Amino acid sequence: MRIVVALLSLLLGWLPVVNAQHLDHFDLVLFSLNQKPDSTWHPFAPRFLTGFNPKGYNNQPQFFSSSELYLTMQDPADTTQTDIFALDLLRRTTTRITATKTPEYSPTLMPGGRQFSAVRVEEGIGQRLWAFPCDRSDNGRPIFPNITNIGYHCWLRDTLAAVFQVGEDNAPHALALVGIEGQKPVRIAFNIGRCLQKMPDGRLAYVHKATDSIWFLKSYDPVLKGTDILVRTLPGSEDFTVLPDGTFIVGNGTKLYQYQPRRQQEWKEIADLKQYGVKSITRLACSLDGKLVVVVQ
Repeated sequence: MRIVVALLSLLLGWLPVVNAQHLDHFDLVLFSLNQKPDSTWHPFAPRFLTGFNPKGYNNQPQFFSSSELYLTMQDPADTTQTDIFALDLLRRTTTRITATKTPEYSPTLMPGGRQFSAVRVEEGIGQRLWAFPCDRSDNGRPIFPNITNIGYHCWLRDTLAAVFQVGEDNAPHALALVGIEGQKPVRIAFNIGRCLQKMPDGRLAYVHKATDSIWFLKSYDPVLKGTDILVRTLPGSEDFTVLPDGTFIVGNGTKLYQYQPRRQQEWKEIADLKQYGVKSITRLACSLDGKLVVVVQ
């Protein structure tokens, strides 16, 4: 049970979890994006998405389409653990996707679009990656049954996933690639951040924490098996998203910044969300048609 609580703490955002009924409150805000002549992206037309759960945990958003957003949610008045919900941005409706006795996190659309994956915390087993049909025709299945310390994940292709492996017995957290057929993790980095994103060219982007204060945004090419440093991160910023044109967007405090590889040498501020009552920005997600969702407090 101690291991399960530690893994829950990791998924909830590095915060100590004493009672699963008291999760930190987060909200989601949706923005449209347009690009200025100088290639700077500008977020506008903010829309508050989580008024239906004003005191609950709303986090880990992922676009499944231009109008469908999945997230991890806990309504403290309804459940003692997290489930996966879907928001229809056009109809402005909310659908509960999972309703189980075990927490699920990090919903991610799988290649092909018929299934989504999520991390399930199973008492007595650990954190495993599960696949669920998008049409909810069955209760899902574990994808990598023998890997029980997955914190986060990202699909690079239909047969290959990048996973964040939670370090056990004081070992550092590791980045590994896992194939569907062999199901044997190949570790490629240690001391990494929780955000794993596929870049438009097929490479994997992640944060490497070289020291407590020096972090780098890096890319890994699964074909050439090579790693490159893209840029040093802003202090304390490990969450990012990648736009379809390859631009990285991160939050730092109340501000949004962008970085364009091969065009910029450092991060550039693009917006300050303080005017909307935002105190801090954590996770982000973008759609293929120019929408941006930010997780805020």
